[in-house]
Amino acid sequence: MAPTRTAENVLLVVLDSVRARNCSLYRYRRRTTPYLESLAAESTVYTQARAPSNWSLPSHVSLFTGLETHEHRVTVHDRLREGHSVFEQLADRGYATGLFTENGFLASHAVGLKACFQTVETVPEQYPAAYDTGDRNPGPDGYYYADKLVSWITETDCPWAACLNLMEAHRPYEPRDRFDRWGDTDAWDFQRSLPTRWEWEFHDGPAEYDRLMALQSLYDGAIRQTDAVLERVVESLRRTGRLEETLLVVCSDHGDGFGEPGMIAHEPPAVSHIVPMNEPLLHVPLVVRPPGGSDRRPVSAPARLTAFPTVVEDAIEGRDTSGGFVADCVYATKQPVTGDLRERYRRRCESVSPYAAASRAVYRPDPDVPGAVRKRYFWGQAGVSCRIRHAGHVRRLDDVAPGCIDAGFDAPTADVSEPRNESVSQTTRERLAALGYY
Repeated sequence: MAPTRTAENVLLVVLDSVRARNCSLYRYRRRTTPYLESLAAESTVYTQARAPSNWSLPSHVSLFTGLETHEHRVTVHDRLREGHSVFEQLADRGYATGLFTENGFLASHAVGLKACFQTVETVPEQYPAAYDTGDRNPGPDGYYYADKLVSWITETDCPWAACLNLMEAHRPYEPRDRFDRWGDTDAWDFQRSLPTRWEWEFHDGPAEYDRLMALQSLYDGAIRQTDAVLERVVESLRRTGRLEETLLVVCSDHGDGFGEPGMIAHEPPAVSHIVPMNEPLLHVPLVVRPPGGSDRRPVSAPARLTAFPTVVEDAIEGRDTSGGFVADCVYATKQPVTGDLRERYRRRCESVSPYAAASRAVYRPDPDVPGAVRKRYFWGQAGVSCRIRHAGHVRRLDDVAPGCIDAGFDAPTADVSEPRNESVSQTTRERLAALGYY
């Protein structure tokens, strides 16, 4: 392993909606992440990382603040108070901070995440046609935000900390032709036949869940494009010598579902994200390259994304970051289904109850199988224990009482949010609607 070096800069790259089981880095049959595989040779690769929640907003709040979702409890109805994110703390230490993404919950929503950064680059009114490659999602693709980030870094003459959130693998899936290696006409036609928010066609709707599997071919092409955008950014840093002084963390905020069943009776299958809590939504990639790089180091212990602020602090203080995301216990929480989303389920489904049920998950090392993790989670009034050997390999073990799972979530609620008074602008609603959020 290379000697520990101090991080001058920090780069967090969030591959939005990318699940570990569809990354070739984690044994997937299609070569979706060749660059991540290359980067892994000089990085720590976590094989059992879990997202703190099953969709963007709560997971990003946890990444930025280091608080578990059951501690911060920030929802679309709240505003994160200023001063609680690692990026604001770095700005106080003289860092330039920047956010680069089309994700409206980060860059424009009134929930307050955009206030964590001094510079925010999101969907522009005008942009070069070369970046406009989607039919259904208006706005530029990830290459636009990657190039904006690289330009910002070039123009910054002080230490910097940035978050690049790439939405290629978020629905609708529209990879460029050269990355659309597994899609076919039927898959594209099927996607075009669906509304952008397609849950309603499957939950008590006319479509069969197994038809969602056809969209994986487009999803895989989108992951391949995300991987290529990541390569563009990282190799630009390498060419200019900045990579050697940068802590690079690559992860996902959650995965996506294509009709995979849960492990508990009455638990809805995984359709996209936000509601389900099964493994396609929570098992995510996590690759960490310290300043100067390192020998490849696979880590099979449970890893939590909420350690990000601590790992950043270790890196800029010159401490060893290898294994910094490991935890004896990793938590994941489903936010309550409230407001507009609950009303949508009420209008479209026979009963809201299966979708609104509370759910929490706890991950610990498996005592019987080295490298595996033991997951205990509940959905409503039923709980189960599972063993996960690797991404995509889940075995149900036995039933457990929901109360014994909930007992681990005993941390007090952190006072980091307040009720949101500012309404969501029409522009933000339209941008979120293009991604299936409204």
